[in-house]
Amino acid sequence: MRPIKIKHEDIKKVIQSDHPYIQVGTRKFLLLEVEKADSNDCYEVTDSEEQMLLMAALDDKNPVLSEDEIKDMLGS
Repeated sequence: MRPIKIKHEDIKKVIQSDHPYIQVGTRKFLLLEVEKADSNDCYEVTDSEEQMLLMAALDDKNPVLSEDEIKDMLGS
């Protein structure tokens, strides 16, 4: 994972608009805010509420979706 610094103000506004993803051409990119990203490409959960939500999602039934199902969910 490489950090990217965004300097263009319009792009910053889009990223900060609370939409779950951005689209560039036909490609869609999921936005995920992180407090800290180490060089080992591993995200460390530091917020207790976020940890609770992630653990609940992991404990729940999470079926593997097909590529078509994912595309349908993203509207592409």
